[in-house]
Amino acid sequence: MSKFSCSCLSFFVTRLSVFFAFVSGGFVLCFYYLFSAWGSAFVLSLFAKPFSTSACFYVESLLTRAESVLSMLATSFSIEPPGIDLKMDRFFLECLKLLPNSLSFYVTLSDGSFMQVRRTENLKVLRGSLDTKLPPHAKYAIRKITKDSSGKAFTETWVYLDDELREVGKEVLPCTENSMTKRDWYINAESSKTMVWSDPYVFSTVKLSGVTLSMPLLDNESSTVTGVICVDFILDHLKKVLKSCQSIDNSQTYLISEKNEIVAASTETEIYSDKYSNNIDLIKVCSTGNSILEEATKNVGGSDEKYFQFTQDGCKYFVFVKKLNKLPLFVLSISPYKSFMNKVGPFTKEIMLLIIIILFGSIALGLVLTRKIAKPIGKLRDAAAAVSNMNLEDWTTLPTSNILEIKHLSNSINSLKLNVSTFAKYLPLDLVNKLIARGIPPVLGGKSTDITLLFTDIEKFSMTAENLPDEYLVLHLSEYFQAIAEKIMSYNGVIDKFIGDSVMAMWGAPFQDENHVINACYAGMKCQETLKELGEQWKSLGKPDLPTRIGIHSGSAIVGNIGSQDRMNYTAIGDAVNIASRLEGANKYYGTKILVSETVEAVAKSEILFRIIDKILVKGRRSGIIVYEPMCLMEDIRDDKRYFLIDLCARSKDAFELYQNCQFKDAIRIYDHLLRDYPELKASVTPILRTCLKYLENPPEDWNGINYLDEK
Repeated sequence: MSKFSCSCLSFFVTRLSVFFAFVSGGFVLCFYYLFSAWGSAFVLSLFAKPFSTSACFYVESLLTRAESVLSMLATSFSIEPPGIDLKMDRFFLECLKLLPNSLSFYVTLSDGSFMQVRRTENLKVLRGSLDTKLPPHAKYAIRKITKDSSGKAFTETWVYLDDELREVGKEVLPCTENSMTKRDWYINAESSKTMVWSDPYVFSTVKLSGVTLSMPLLDNESSTVTGVICVDFILDHLKKVLKSCQSIDNSQTYLISEKNEIVAASTETEIYSDKYSNNIDLIKVCSTGNSILEEATKNVGGSDEKYFQFTQDGCKYFVFVKKLNKLPLFVLSISPYKSFMNKVGPFTKEIMLLIIIILFGSIALGLVLTRKIAKPIGKLRDAAAAVSNMNLEDWTTLPTSNILEIKHLSNSINSLKLNVSTFAKYLPLDLVNKLIARGIPPVLGGKSTDITLLFTDIEKFSMTAENLPDEYLVLHLSEYFQAIAEKIMSYNGVIDKFIGDSVMAMWGAPFQDENHVINACYAGMKCQETLKELGEQWKSLGKPDLPTRIGIHSGSAIVGNIGSQDRMNYTAIGDAVNIASRLEGANKYYGTKILVSETVEAVAKSEILFRIIDKILVKGRRSGIIVYEPMCLMEDIRDDKRYFLIDLCARSKDAFELYQNCQFKDAIRIYDHLLRDYPELKASVTPILRTCLKYLENPPEDWNGINYLDEK
């Protein structure tokens, strides 16, 4: 930017700053007039509404979280004959920690079996002995009602746990009558066959107000209710939340039911009747003796949201009411007009002083901006260059500017950087940079290129996914993919895509790599070493291992931009891709971790020791291919512990050549010796031994030595 342009812009900014000063001063004057005349009521409504809405949002978010947790728990719930799966108590404990306002989780089956996990903060004595105090460190209690060996009588067991979930006490009580299936929460869930919230009521054991969320457990085939799972949710604990949502001093915030009962309050208002008797109920508004509250609740019903005001004893009050969506409850906020005026009245002189400060401060600000205008423009230039060069890691967020044009431009570049960096998470950024550097345009098309492809897949992933909650599964997979991706990229590999729990990577495109075959083999072997180390760490943390199969093939494929005009992917297609994918699947048949094709072995055998496995015909091909298992790097054979691998691979090769030449008896002899010395090879040798035994007496005339694999 030229000096003349900067001078013109500086002059314009100065004039704009002076204009802004007068406009700001006029705005403050108008605001002060409106506030002192009639605007105070409007402003007060603006104070009351957002705080009441925030309280309503907070309560509903807790209820929504409770529904999500209970739904997840019901989905994960399992029933083992003759009753409840006893392992579910740990899931209940974890769910209890997720909901700080929850009192307990429990489940009742149609046969009367019952299990409950609850907090003990409101329990003082043992259930079986009212004279014996609870263990001092008891934090949770697990209550189970199960049938005895006769199947007729019930036994009630209480186990008390500390904060570390260690048992600190236990009691077993006789259960003369089990009426859990006759409770309202069971009957309501059974009749509705869907998730049901109860009306607010007082929990008899803890003397606190709350609600119960119940969900039926349905049989998938008959749709009959096999049980009900519930969570008790304490509303009385929301007192601090309601208090924090008060708009101004002396405000009052309540949770009111449709029956005009007080469920929770920000004040010290009594919300229970007959608190020290056996019959405990929520107190009605009309019984509180609070005339202001009684007047405010006269118009609570009707619309979901309402704002009104009333006067009592010469004092004006503003009321804002909002109804919860999930429960028949209202958030009621009462704000006294006098307290609001006392709070803002002393600031009258300060407001006038603020007008003068804004007037002269804006002029001074304009002068400062003219001196500092070149610096933000320079930062904008550097930031634009960083985005252009895809330098997204080292570039920091631009600070905002008081100059409107620069501020908008700064925000736009910040947004551009955020969008580009976010979008880059869905693409291999290294690949994109190389495509840009080589000038490859984003147009459809490709060409035949010699590349090496690697496919991975997790063994029995569906079974692992069934046993993990979705949130844990996503985190576990993210750690797994991070380890795989780091090893692939460290050996110049390009991750083409993630396919469910699988990874597709390639070497030799879009940039040439003379060692693409060896690099792919190194990457595959390092991935297995890393996953073995991670598996030990995961096992110590109670996480499932993720054993992985890998297939590697090198050949010619069509590489380029494949897709449509609107959306394309730089990828590879062709026979080589299919072979690599099939080799990954063939590991399952031979019990191996990595299988490579003969084209890979021919190039990499000088660097890596391979064991010949079999000659196979994968689905989708007409000709057979010999597959190998990489055993170790040649440089590692110097270690005495691995020197035996040379003998293993040599004997495997001799046996395989005899097998290919129809000398089945001699092949069986060598393979039997191998299994005696190396029993861990049973899975990979068994298919060939089975074929040898089949044709030992009557060798086929059209023998080609190919094992036909029908599965992918």
